[in-house]
Amino acid sequence: MNDDDILQSELQELEELLRSPECTASKIEQFYQNGVNTVERMLIWKWLLGVSGSSITDWDIPVEHKDLDIITDDVLQISDMPGEQEKMIKILSYYCTARNTRYKAECGWAEVLLPLTSLSYGEMYACFYALLSKFVPRNCKADGKPFHLFRLLLLYHDPELCAFLDTKKCPPDMYAQRWFRSLYVGKCEVQVIREVWTRYLLQGDPFLVFYLALVILVNARDVILEMESCGGSEIASKITAFPDNLSVEDIEDFISLAVYYGERTPLSFRHDYHAQLFGNAPTESNFASLSQALCLPISVSELLQKTTDQGVSYLVVDCRPRDQFSSGHLHGAVHLDPDTMLSDPAMFTTNVATVLLEQRKTFLEDDVSLNHLCFMGCSREEEDQLLNMVVAHFLHRKTQFVSSARNGYKALHDLLDDAVNTGLEGHDYTECVVCCEEQSSRLADTELSVTQSNDNNSNIVSKMSSVMKVTTTSMRSKLGALWSDDLTGRHVTTSVKSKPYRGVENVFSIADDEDEDDIVGGASSSEESDKEIINIKLWESRADILHCFSVEEITTDESSCKRSIRCSTRRLPPGKMFASVLLLTETHLYNIRRIPEREGMGYIRYRFAFSAIARITAKKKHPDVITFKFIKDNKELLAYRFLIPQSKTVTAQITNLIPPE
Repeated sequence: MNDDDILQSELQELEELLRSPECTASKIEQFYQNGVNTVERMLIWKWLLGVSGSSITDWDIPVEHKDLDIITDDVLQISDMPGEQEKMIKILSYYCTARNTRYKAECGWAEVLLPLTSLSYGEMYACFYALLSKFVPRNCKADGKPFHLFRLLLLYHDPELCAFLDTKKCPPDMYAQRWFRSLYVGKCEVQVIREVWTRYLLQGDPFLVFYLALVILVNARDVILEMESCGGSEIASKITAFPDNLSVEDIEDFISLAVYYGERTPLSFRHDYHAQLFGNAPTESNFASLSQALCLPISVSELLQKTTDQGVSYLVVDCRPRDQFSSGHLHGAVHLDPDTMLSDPAMFTTNVATVLLEQRKTFLEDDVSLNHLCFMGCSREEEDQLLNMVVAHFLHRKTQFVSSARNGYKALHDLLDDAVNTGLEGHDYTECVVCCEEQSSRLADTELSVTQSNDNNSNIVSKMSSVMKVTTTSMRSKLGALWSDDLTGRHVTTSVKSKPYRGVENVFSIADDEDEDDIVGGASSSEESDKEIINIKLWESRADILHCFSVEEITTDESSCKRSIRCSTRRLPPGKMFASVLLLTETHLYNIRRIPEREGMGYIRYRFAFSAIARITAKKKHPDVITFKFIKDNKELLAYRFLIPQSKTVTAQITNLIPPE
């Protein structure tokens, strides 16, 4: 069998493999290891790119485009063969016309076309289109999003080299634009590019463009770090030219190293940015803060996964305050209090050494990659400022594999949802900041709903009043003998307790005596278990809380009414006293009763709108004993009594919040 017969047999074998429904990239790679010619390589490319041909059959079209001169200049710079030049100019012009886009000089499109010139017009166009849409990152321009992302990748794997280039003002867009735009065509020989692309497409990972760039920089790090006397532009120019020296024999190791770094990069790097770089999602969605990011942000969902086959194992460093860490944290997380960085530097240094030792533990014991550090914050900008200082400290120490959990503990808490108690270690919903904030939000929503309901009721009452006025006008003449014309002069008597009365006297008054039967009794033995327990300190820090007052609630029941309570040298009315807190919002008054057995905790005894306050009274003999009378359901008058230090100040604040009628 002569050489032509062998080549024909191999070609038929490849064609049969590519037509087979069981064909995979791994089977193609096995075939490729034996070597292929140009025709076979192009067949492999088309299969890997999903190209079966082109619907465009007539390429005898005139070459017309407003940027034709720019296209021609770019093509002539990289090709000196008239046949290639004609095909490239025609395809680029057609692409720009069909896509209604302008052609920019040195955009890399001509370089992408160059290795495809052995194909027919239709196949060449289809492969070119597939490469641009599937493997060339979007937004590859000066200060473009892909370059901000690559800088964070370099920082993750080699913080020292990244810091050096930052110092020299040599950002990735100065040296990597040509790499990313042209998929490393540059000035490499065509045989080298074809080898790179074949192995690139066999991997099928568009992010390999980032990992190849990382390999180039890391392998040349010693050369780059020696450029101390060079400026940023000179360094960028030298780095850009590094791939031009690659040979065909270098490519297998080149790709293997890129795959190695990809396996030791967080999965979030691919998952979170794929749609923006290689799909149709807006590039702003996940890239908004990348240029200001201190380190590589990763998704909290990745922290919940066990160590992957890629070798990424996370050590979560929780930098929230100690009390927040104690109320819930991820299993296996270590706590590093950022406050000690300023308050106790020696302790902070010791804690940092412990974290670094823990990071190396897996490496020393199991001979695998270092643990990857993921720093967890509160997701509150003001509280995470110290977290940023901690991360900067680790990067300054040239620590590898430093990342941060995107949106911090709150994102983790939200992701776990109903499984939060099992997913977090030591989770205490009464102390957990996120739980308390959610509880406050629900209460605020309830208040809004009640307010809207009252507004709706007011509208109904107003409409009814309008109807009644019309009816009253027509009826007065008929019922004058039975109905007094002076309707506006009537007063509600003190025995009527259906609604507050503020038309005659102030809400606050001083009484000689009071009906003890009005005072609501003490809590039953089961009340505490029925109420929702809250963290009083967290509630006091809520944004909607205007004032907080520590008071003693006085309640009466059958046993306590028979005795009196001493206050200084005076004897208070009979009753039982409970340590409580009054919280005032713009619209409501809360009574929080403290739980003696649980310091700092309490439960909501009741909540009333200020508009429901009928009267506030103080006894002459005991001016610090204040009684609040509330209207409930427009028919029942409830009274609650408190011993309030500085009662004048408290009652003045409450009176000011009662809306006028």
